[in-house]
Amino acid sequence: MSSAPSVNILLSVYNGEKYLAAQLDSLFAQTYRNITIYVRDDGSEDDSLSIVRRYMQKSLSEPGIRMILLENEEKRNLGYMESFWTLLRESGSADYYAFCDQDDYWLPEKVEKGVAALEKEDMRQPLLYSSSFYYCDAEMNFSGDPQKIKVPVQFKDVLFYTPAFGFTIMINHALRDLALSASSLAGIPHDGWCQKIAASMGRFIYDPERTAGYRRHSATVTYAGAGTLKMIAKWIRNDIFGAGLSEQHFVLERFYEEYGDRLGKKEYAWLNLFRERPVTVKIYLKRLFFPERLRPSMGGEIALRGCFLANR
Repeated sequence: MSSAPSVNILLSVYNGEKYLAAQLDSLFAQTYRNITIYVRDDGSEDDSLSIVRRYMQKSLSEPGIRMILLENEEKRNLGYMESFWTLLRESGSADYYAFCDQDDYWLPEKVEKGVAALEKEDMRQPLLYSSSFYYCDAEMNFSGDPQKIKVPVQFKDVLFYTPAFGFTIMINHALRDLALSASSLAGIPHDGWCQKIAASMGRFIYDPERTAGYRRHSATVTYAGAGTLKMIAKWIRNDIFGAGLSEQHFVLERFYEEYGDRLGKKEYAWLNLFRERPVTVKIYLKRLFFPERLRPSMGGEIALRGCFLANR
């Protein structure tokens, strides 16, 4: 039996037949060998399940790799948030857990690098590791680099922004247990929630080395990697005229309810300032003139300050 730390890779699938096999090939090509790939199909209507079952058969002859399908006989479509929480909750116990999207591509040393970084830390605290990646087109041709994450990542940096993409994240067992201890995770994105826990009560580790390719194709719902003007327009549309900020306030309020009494003095003060209702004149001015950046891009910061100005 392997003495290497165990890693559960959590793969949520939905109508992913076009790129799923390539992603699974990249998981099977990992240099690290003590992994279990847990798959949950979120009610696909294409050939995704057949592809998964084919690779499950292939895994039987792959040393150090197991593959387990969480059955969804009713073909319930939970959406990506609840699907990933279900995977995290129902997967077997492991030392580490890595979130995986169906249409990206992992470089061979991705898992190995994550384990190596986390093994240097105190396992009793909630830990999150995230690595850089590269943007690519539908054919996996390089198209750009993401914005680098500024370290150290503090709690203020994840209040209104999610620095790490979900597929780059690996967490330890302590963070997994703390995340799942919440009374409800309905409407809570798994990646942002885990980053808030790590940045406020544990450690957020960032590796600037690329370990994956982020495939951007016609079905990709994201502005990541877009130009500056598009990003500014996106922030304004989402935050000022859309429901983006309301959704973030919901998450902040839920985080306060679940973990407020566990936070340090500084982290509690930050969270309480931006989630508190009703907004007094004092709170309004403290938010508007908060002395530190809350988002890395100027467009995002301007949109957020505009929301504070409008008392949203």
